[in-house]
This record gives sequence, structure tokens and C-alpha cells, in this order.
Amino acid sequence: MAIRGGFFVLCGVLLLSSSTAAGNSYADTFQMEEYLKFPPVFLYDDFEDCRRWYRNEHVYCIVKAPLAPDESSALWRNISYFSSDYHHYDHSVLERGVCIPKCHDAIIQNATESGMDRLSREEMIHRCISAEITPHYNLIVSSELHIQHCYSHETENIPYDWLDVIFFILAAVIIVLVVASTVYDLHQQAKQKFPEDYFTRNSKQAHQRLLTAFSFPRNIRRLQEPIHTQTRIDLACFEAFRFVQTFRVIFLHVTIAHLKIPQRNPEYLEQLQHGASLQTFIAEFQNYVQTFFTIGGMLMTVNFLDHVRKNPTFRLAYFGERLLNRLCRLVPTYAFMILLEASVLRHLIDGPFGQQFIGESADNCQRQWWMNLLFVNNYIGWDHPCFIPSWYLATDLQLFIFGLMIMMVFWRWPATRRFIFSAIFLYSVIVPAVAYLLTNITPVMTVDMKDTEQYIRGQQFQSVLYFPFHQNTGIYFFGMLAGIVYHHYRDQRKELFNVAAFRQLAQFSGLLYVFCMATVSWVVSNLSWLPAICLAAYASAFKLSWGLFNTVLLLALALLHRHNWIKMALSHPIFRVLGKLGYSVYLIHFTVIVQVYGREKAPIFSNELIVTGYTVEILFFSYIFGALLCVLVELPTGAALKELIEPTAQKPTINQVHTASEPIGGQVGPTSTGLTSTPAASDATIMTGRSNESR
Repeated sequence: MAIRGGFFVLCGVLLLSSSTAAGNSYADTFQMEEYLKFPPVFLYDDFEDCRRWYRNEHVYCIVKAPLAPDESSALWRNISYFSSDYHHYDHSVLERGVCIPKCHDAIIQNATESGMDRLSREEMIHRCISAEITPHYNLIVSSELHIQHCYSHETENIPYDWLDVIFFILAAVIIVLVVASTVYDLHQQAKQKFPEDYFTRNSKQAHQRLLTAFSFPRNIRRLQEPIHTQTRIDLACFEAFRFVQTFRVIFLHVTIAHLKIPQRNPEYLEQLQHGASLQTFIAEFQNYVQTFFTIGGMLMTVNFLDHVRKNPTFRLAYFGERLLNRLCRLVPTYAFMILLEASVLRHLIDGPFGQQFIGESADNCQRQWWMNLLFVNNYIGWDHPCFIPSWYLATDLQLFIFGLMIMMVFWRWPATRRFIFSAIFLYSVIVPAVAYLLTNITPVMTVDMKDTEQYIRGQQFQSVLYFPFHQNTGIYFFGMLAGIVYHHYRDQRKELFNVAAFRQLAQFSGLLYVFCMATVSWVVSNLSWLPAICLAAYASAFKLSWGLFNTVLLLALALLHRHNWIKMALSHPIFRVLGKLGYSVYLIHFTVIVQVYGREKAPIFSNELIVTGYTVEILFFSYIFGALLCVLVELPTGAALKELIEPTAQKPTINQVHTASEPIGGQVGPTSTGLTSTPAASDATIMTGRSNESR
């Protein structure tokens, strides 16, 4: 106990010292009175005034205007020094929104020489920006201007093309199917004298199940289906974890988009970057998806063991069946959203930020849709995403295939269990450290303010330690182990809590997580002098700390008695509904983000309340549109494809199978979501080759 107490005291001292140092570092870097002498890094002419005054002749351009170096200027030296810190924007490159006709009129009005009408657009912009900068700051604007995008009357009327036609046809087909299926389902309900449980029962005839797959009331009922099996009751508390982490993911992506949009008060965000709390918050970004990976590995394993208990004869075809089932449930909704993003949403561009949010996303979806549908965009094209969160779907599918392959090997050759699990564990510990040593990255996630235009995708940390499948196998592996342990102990659930090794693991994982979170700000602030080998070990420890601790928490919750008050609160029916909406919400929330930020008309003023307001707005619309996407596309296509790919299989009732794709991290398929009601049996046959123990 003394050692543990000393450990927490050490963590507290490190956290306090890092907070103090971080709190003073912004003031130490530069004085605010000097900062206020800088030219505004973001300054935009009024977009609506430009459009209103010049009507069809309006042209509005977004321009990057670098300042010419001038070492004789104290102001330039201060700007250069301040901008060298990755916590800060590059104040030596000015971003301007220029109303071209207004700029032209100003040049003509102040002209002292002839030939002003023959100036190119770049020359006009250069003169207008120079007229703002040079007299007031005695600095020269470089002639190497970069016009990022121009808006005009022509760009407001994007012609419709074949992508738009395909989307409109598809949307019309879905509406027709929903209406027709609903009418047919209601007719069948009336024909059967309106039984109370009508929408909870599936027809015994395959053609009727197919005809009612798109029924609106039936799919609403699927969101509210009750739980009947013991395993599903045990694991229902996971839905609360999914919802909380989905909320945090949305907040994370709102934060990234907020960093991307030009700021009226950039010093607010720059100062926040020096704070220990924000550094810790940013470093913990990677922990969000790890919860989903852990749950995914655990569910896949539990369902696999249940299948093998009922079907002990090895069948290689099982692998293909589960993979096909998963793809059929993931791809339709995913493809629908990619088509929506690449087609009609680009017609909603309106304002100076439309192209850098809405247009950029649409362009990436048009070019890289195949990377997304092949689920390789966590390795290829990750720096120009169709959706910010789309890398996760690729990594999650790859981990599912990885885990399923391992379980198939155990099924066929049970004796390989110890060797493979030992190899995966060592691999998971070593690979993050080796990756850190071989590349020029930080051991944890940080934000470079100069990279915010690319949604902080320019940092190597993400492509080396965050996105790749091979860097997340350890987290999924922990979930698989938890699934095996749960499957073994679920009929003697109290026994696990009496196992000394489990209690020691719980203590170790908790201490490791607390240590990593308490020290991360101090580590980030002292990267320059800490030894590389220590940082490599820290990168590996931080990568695995939450995954291990989260696995222990989930396993303990799964084995708690169903009437435990904590488990009952986390298993509330509202979380089941929110959990089932998770996949659709995850797919659509980035579209909502780019629409909300892309329709702003000027640089925004930032503070805590404003960021909170954006988050609430985006969260609200993400769940509204996500619910529509789930009920109109995800659930009905899942039910229809199930009938088409498994025509001869015995179909369970709606209460026995959750036909929706599991939200991010969940495993999709009849066994993965249904969690069959058969009693648990020992996993000894698959894991050790011995016969099942009697229960």
C-alpha cells in the first residue's frame, strides 16, 4: 500500500509540475503586448457584402500571402520566433479573404499611374494586401501568393452530373421500397387482426420477410427490441461505453474542424495548446477508438466460441460466411454515404469556407471512394480522407479478419494457442516502441497548429502509430482474451474475482493508466532531452495502457450480477437504442460537421461556450440524421441482404437477432449481435483440445 501511495504522490507531483510549467510557457514564449503588434493572421472581407454589392460580378478569393523575410525588422524577428513553436499558427503566412471587385475599385481610386485595369488577379490581390500590411507594419508581402479558391456567380451553380442522377435514383428507390414495404406490412397486420406483438415476429415465409425488410414500423421496432438471452444481458452494458465514446469521438472531430476554420482570436487556441489539460486531452484521443476495438475483439471471440460449442466440427467456410455477412451489413450504408458526400452535398457550398470543408470532402470522396470500399484507406490516402473517421472502418475490418483467422487456427489446431497468444502479446508491446525509434514522431498524439488545415493529418504519429492495423492488434488481442475469459467464467462468475492474478492485473492496469495520463503533459513538454529509448517505452506503454485497463473494466462489468446497480444503469434501454444508432451516427456525423462549419461566412470567435455550442448542434443533428439513415438504409438493407445471402437458413425472430450493423467497434452478423440464447459451455475444446466440462 505504501508503494502504491507513493506512486500516486509521484504522479500528482508530475501532473502539478507539468501544469505549472505549461501554464507559464505561453507567457514565457511571448508577451501579449508584442503579440498584438502582429498583422492579423486571418482577415476576411465581408462575403455577403461582396455578393450583395457586386451581384453577378462578384468574385471572392481565399489567399495565402507570405511575408517576405526581413531580419532588420524587430517585428519580423518576433513573428518568425513565435511561429517556430508548433503550438502556434504560422504568423508569417497571412490568410486573406479578398473581394476582388472591391479590391479593384480601391486600386483604381488610389491609382497614380495608368494601366491599372490590365493587372492580373494575383497582382491586384498583392497590391490590396500590401496596402494593408506595408504602411501599418513596415513589412513586405511576398509576390509568391497562393490563391486557394475563388467563389463567383458561376461557382454557385454547380452543374448536376451522373453522380447526382445516381444518388437521386437511389434515394427514390429507397423511398419507394420503404413506402411499399410499410403498406404491405400494415396490410398483413390488419389481415392478422392487429396482434400486439406483430412487429416483433418475423414471418415463417422467406418472401414475406423480404417484402417487409424496409417496413418503417418494423425497423423502428428493431431499435427497441428487448433482450432475452443471458449473454446479451451480460454484455448490454457495453452499449453505454459505445455511446460515451461515440460522443467523445464527435467532440474530437468538432475540435479538429474548429481548429481548421480561421479564427478571429487565434491567440485563444494557441494559449490553450500550452496547457497541461489540453495536452493530456489531445494525447488521449487515441484511447477513444480503443474502446471499440476491445469490445469488437471480445464480442467476436464470445460469438465464435458459442458457435464452436454448438458446431464442434471444423468448417473453413465459416470464415467466409462471417466475412461476407459483415461486409453485406457494413458496405451498403457506407457506400450510400460516400455517394451522398460526393454528389448532392457539394451543391450546398455557400460561403468562403465551403470549398475547404464541403468541397474538399466531396473531391476526396470522388477520387478515393474505391480505397474506402476496399477498406485500405488507413494505409492509402489517409492524408486526404473522404471522411475523417473512415480510417477506423478499414482498421476495424482488418482487425476482425485478423481475429477471426486466429480463432479459426485455434479451432483447427488448439495446441497453437499458447504460442500464438504469446507472440501477439510480445508483438503488441514491441512494435509501437520500434516504430517510434525508426521514425521522427512524438510518442503520443500532439497538435501542430500549422497542420490544422489538413485536420492534423500531416503529423507522422497518425500514419505510424494511430491508423495502421498492425499498431492496433494489441488492443484487439486484449478484447479477444477477455472474450475467452468471459466465456469460461460466465457460469461461475464470482470465481474470477477471487483469482489473485486477475486482481493483480486489475491493479497493474489501473496504475499504468493513471501513470500515463498523469505524466503525458510532462513528457510532451520535455521531449527535447528525454532519451529516445525511454520515449519509445513510453509510446508503447501509453498505447496499451487504456486498452488493457478498459479490457479489465469491460470483463468485470460483463461478469457482474445483472442486478448490480452499476450494471443496471449502464444497461438502461436508452443506451441500447443509442448503441444501435452508433454506426449510422458515426458515418454521418462528419458530413454534419463539414456542413455546419462550411456554411460560416467569416472567421469565428472562439471560447469554451462557442465550442460547446457547435458540439451540441452537431451532436443533435448527427443523431437525428443518423436515426433516419439507420431506419431507412442500414436496418432494412441488413435484413434484406440476410434473406438473400442465407435463403435456406432458419430465420430467428426479431427478438433473437439484432439485424442492425453494430456501431463502431461492434461485430456484425447474426451470431455477433444476436448472442444466442444457448447456455454457456467451457471453451476447453477449442483452446486446449480437451472435452467440454460438464456444467
